[in-house]
Amino acid sequence: MAPATLQKVIVVYGATGTQGTAITLSLLQSKQNFIVRALTRKPESEKAQKLSALGAEVFKADGFNDDEMKAALENAWGFWLNTHHHDPAVTDPEGPTDEDLGRRLATLAAEAGVKVFIYSTCESPAQITNAKAPVPGMDAKSRVELFARSIPSFDAVIGAWPAWYFENFLDPEYAQAFGGFPLYPDVEGYLTFTSPRIGGQGTVQTVSVADDFGEMVHAMFLDPETWAGCTVPCMSDSFSYEDMVEAFMEVTGEKARYIPMDSYRDFPTHGSTILEELQDVYRYMQSAHGWFFGKPDDVATCQRLKDKARLDKGVAPQRVITMKEYFAKHYGGK
Repeated sequence: MAPATLQKVIVVYGATGTQGTAITLSLLQSKQNFIVRALTRKPESEKAQKLSALGAEVFKADGFNDDEMKAALENAWGFWLNTHHHDPAVTDPEGPTDEDLGRRLATLAAEAGVKVFIYSTCESPAQITNAKAPVPGMDAKSRVELFARSIPSFDAVIGAWPAWYFENFLDPEYAQAFGGFPLYPDVEGYLTFTSPRIGGQGTVQTVSVADDFGEMVHAMFLDPETWAGCTVPCMSDSFSYEDMVEAFMEVTGEKARYIPMDSYRDFPTHGSTILEELQDVYRYMQSAHGWFFGKPDDVATCQRLKDKARLDKGVAPQRVITMKEYFAKHYGGK
């Protein structure tokens, strides 16, 4: 009798968040005998209980509690980490930063014997633009990834860099920050999207976390040797804002428009650190030829990752979702 395949434990940090949920749901369908350990601060939550019902091991773990994290990482082979750099816990000037937290969790993972560390990150805008357009939160995540790569006990350190979320177009707060599109008509009856220009090629790289990103990360866990030492741009589609509102009108029949701002400085921040960072991101993109990833689109690589994950799950191949398909999925029934 052939020996049973050794079960590999993959720990998913923030498993009830947007990224963590998508990755957990995909890995739970894997045929690789993975044990998926879903970490959350609130294991009693409805989201956590749904993951448990699907087969995840739900653990209570706060990233600031070393004892909880050590218990959660025990016997783990893989670790997915995504920290929220606008969490009040890391924005207190007197407390630890998101970079401090990322470095600490990478260290704890290494000490626990984790072999594959995949981190939600990005490359450094400061480096891409020769210091012309830094984005502090993104630059800090790049430093965490480089720190993790310096840890010799990891077999593979992989950066997964998600593009602009499609899910943002379902968020009421996001809609209000950008003029109301696609949820709130303005005084003239238009669903208006207003923002600075992207710059350069004039298109925005976007990813559906639920439809595509979770499967892309799943594929990285299937083949970590191939992606070790890489920061992998993860995207579904790219488009201009003019094309975006045109597609929305075609799908819904509603009036929509894009009104560009003259400068990234015109983007209102209202004292929000999230919106302040978005202002920095627009400045960065305008300095990087309109490329969020600092280089041209590579949808083909993203498609190959998605294909690999779906093959592992035993489900039919599926193309990465387009902007128009996403709007049809979520707004086409109106």
